[in-house]
Amino acid sequence: MILYGTLFVLCASLIGVAHWYELKNQREEAFARSGTIASGLADQISAKHVESLLAKYDGRGMLIKNTQDAWYYVMHDHLRKAVERNASKLPIQVLAYDSLKRELQLVCTSEDRPDFRSAFKSDPQPILSAYKTGGNVTTAGDILVAFKPLVTEDGRTAGIILVSAPGSDATASAYAALIRNIIMALVLFAIAGFVLFRYVGRWVRQTEADRFALVSRNLDITDSISYAGKIQRALVPPPSAYAALFTESFIIDRPKDLVSGDFHWCHPIGQDECFVAAADCTGHGLPGAMMAAIGCSLLNEIVPANADKDPAELLTMINTRLVATLHQQGRKKGGGDGMDIALCRIDRHQREILFAGAFRPLYWLHQGQLTVINGDRKPIGGAHHDLERKFTCHRLAYQPGDRIYLFSDGYVDQFGGPERERFMTARLTDLLNSIHHLPLERQATLLDEAFLSWKGSEDQVDDVCLLGLAV
Repeated sequence: MILYGTLFVLCASLIGVAHWYELKNQREEAFARSGTIASGLADQISAKHVESLLAKYDGRGMLIKNTQDAWYYVMHDHLRKAVERNASKLPIQVLAYDSLKRELQLVCTSEDRPDFRSAFKSDPQPILSAYKTGGNVTTAGDILVAFKPLVTEDGRTAGIILVSAPGSDATASAYAALIRNIIMALVLFAIAGFVLFRYVGRWVRQTEADRFALVSRNLDITDSISYAGKIQRALVPPPSAYAALFTESFIIDRPKDLVSGDFHWCHPIGQDECFVAAADCTGHGLPGAMMAAIGCSLLNEIVPANADKDPAELLTMINTRLVATLHQQGRKKGGGDGMDIALCRIDRHQREILFAGAFRPLYWLHQGQLTVINGDRKPIGGAHHDLERKFTCHRLAYQPGDRIYLFSDGYVDQFGGPERERFMTARLTDLLNSIHHLPLERQATLLDEAFLSWKGSEDQVDDVCLLGLAV
């Protein structure tokens, strides 16, 4: 009796400790899950758009429908999809601090009806104390909240992404695990006593260790992909690089996953000349991102060192280096990794554009007329084509006010519409012809809206990258 009593106390203590850790871990896991969602949305939602909405609508109730404003619609769509994808029970919100009213205000929500500029209903102080850095708090009613700041290019915090989860879910899961452990311990204690109890304890500990290991691996993978996305964004030029080279420009960059196999690139060579490119690498996600990193690195290495050469010669050099880098010489199968690319050299002094493409075209808007200059039907890299490849250089004499468009095939390959078909280049050409007279910033908005409208509820099939420049 003394032995069994001692074992019973030990068993009860172990179950109690396990329950405490389970409750703590469930809440931490809920915070981590919410934080991952918030971080992902912070990468998708532009701080500039938040500021634009607040400047455009300066009073409560001015937004009554999700479709009333294009940027609000896009922001709401990101939040709604995040709620559906993660089966969130509470709405995801975008908040901003109104310095005049000294209150946190709702900018956008995943719910069906906007509640624009309404005051944040919970206690704002824990959030305001870490407004610029993000963090985790528990609000009234045991609501677990993770938030992430939306930071502009100049370092200002325009707002925050706020993801909430009911703490009762974590508590319920912990108590379910507690009841399971108690019943198991009692049954095994009654049947087998000390020997079976020891095995059960070992089994419980192993299960917990496996679960912790699985959660840790999952978080490591998610963190690694997110960090890879940051590295990739550091490799490609920021919008400010194009703003310094061109009077007008826009970039539409929509990765299918957290990281992309598409990238855009530019490099100035003196005051009057520069190179620009848009590339589509094999695959998407992490494999595509690795190819994109290689392609971007080759451009950074080869173009500055051979700035006197035309784009066709540069593509030949890049192809040779990529084939050698990936050891594709002599391979007949399984060596298809590479990239399609459109590369331009723009000379503002001579008012001339030199273009060469590998499976990617150049769209040239000249005197109100859109012209398509197709690239060569051969990729950069890949062993299923001749290793010694020559590309064609096209010379275009442009005038001030002309515009060029470079893009990957993700935009035109997107399935959607009433018949669930591809968007196709013909629709993109018609769309550009209908909006060519508008400023490029407005064109970007309409192109993005058209893509989202066409895609609808369909999954995005590929990475999307579209670059528009006023030469």
